[in-house]
Amino acid sequence: MFSAVNALAYTAFLALVVAQAIRLMRRSFKAKDRTGLKTTHPELLDENGSFTKEKLLVVRFDRPKPVLPS
Repeated sequence: MFSAVNALAYTAFLALVVAQAIRLMRRSFKAKDRTGLKTTHPELLDENGSFTKEKLLVVRFDRPKPVLPS
């Protein structure tokens, strides 16, 4: 009897956790920007507020190469 109640409680708890996870993921997919405006980094804008036409330096950090002790 106890094992049946325990299994039922565990199943109900697991269903609750899965339902909450699905609800949170659904809310995050619907999330919009609070301002409703297009958000961009200010570094990409020129003095007039337009996107800059300059070539930008892009830096990509891969795994650091091992340095041998000297």
